[in-house]
Amino acid sequence: MLGFKQHNLIQEYLKLVALEPLDTEYDPEDLNEAAEAKASNDTMGKIHELLVGYHLQGGHHMEKHPDKEGDSPKEAHDKLKETLTHGEYAKMDKRAKEAAEDIRKQVEVDGHKIHHVHWTSKPGDIHRSTGVHAAQHEDASDIMISTHKKIPKEVTKETGGALTGNQQKFHGISLKVADSKTPPTISAPGIESTLGGKDIHDKHKAEIIKKFPSLLSAKNRPARKQMMKDNPTMDKFVREKNKKTLESMGKNLHKQLTKMDRDKLVKHIKTHVIHGNPTPLEKQGHEHIRHFTQTDDSGKNHFKSLHPAHHWDHIFNDPSQKIDIEHKGSYINFKHNGKTFASHSLKFNTQSDPLSNITGAGKAP
Repeated sequence: MLGFKQHNLIQEYLKLVALEPLDTEYDPEDLNEAAEAKASNDTMGKIHELLVGYHLQGGHHMEKHPDKEGDSPKEAHDKLKETLTHGEYAKMDKRAKEAAEDIRKQVEVDGHKIHHVHWTSKPGDIHRSTGVHAAQHEDASDIMISTHKKIPKEVTKETGGALTGNQQKFHGISLKVADSKTPPTISAPGIESTLGGKDIHDKHKAEIIKKFPSLLSAKNRPARKQMMKDNPTMDKFVREKNKKTLESMGKNLHKQLTKMDRDKLVKHIKTHVIHGNPTPLEKQGHEHIRHFTQTDDSGKNHFKSLHPAHHWDHIFNDPSQKIDIEHKGSYINFKHNGKTFASHSLKFNTQSDPLSNITGAGKAP
């Protein structure tokens, strides 16, 4: 039984832990191979964005916008290129060039031609490019394409000048790239998407501190990691408890989802799992495309595109179409006609911090 003083200490400490920056990287101490894979995936994704934009502009680097480090697209590209072998870069460049041509065919239609492409990697970039406000959770575009269509002078004369000589359209592109057939992650649902999972996670952390009160002396995440590394008993306890907690959160989420009426369930899936709501730009007549690039074992590149706001309309807009919800451990699968069309998985950001945050991954096979 916890004493009143110790209970308060735990609650205050958990508040401090909650204010720490999210630890979203794999931990090298946790699993070196996973850490290297994560770094490789980050590099691959970012350089894909930069090179697709480069090739969409006919072999010219995007001029806007600098990333959060202050590097221009060209500077960011050059830094990443230095970390790759000649063969790795050649493969990524070829893939990006082919992806750019696949995208070009989709946006250069009805007389429209690409005018410029911007890198929209940080908050506020979409507004700077388009004049339309959009938070990153509202629009996940990695690059923003502007196309122009020239309007014949005789048309503008006939309408009394109601049409300008140039029609502009924006195409936000969310780029996904992978070297395997595994569906890439398309969203990172927060703890609020678990519908009560925060209470389960808070209880989980409090019970760990109760078992190992020495954690109250740890000032930050690195200190907690070191304590766990030095204590095999703590390490085993935490890892086993982590698995049970994720299963408990998955079970609770499944229970809450099955209670929802259909409209609320559809809204939840669109908002938290597949990012399937119209973007602010789409609401003004522009486009948003999610573009997938995957390279098979033979080195051949395959492409797939969809418009997230409409792709699942045949399921969502027809009340007769049943959506089944399946729970498997820390996974929630959403099924239609026996086939999974979206999934939400839960995981700890790292297994080596006894009080790690929990994050989600949304996928749409």
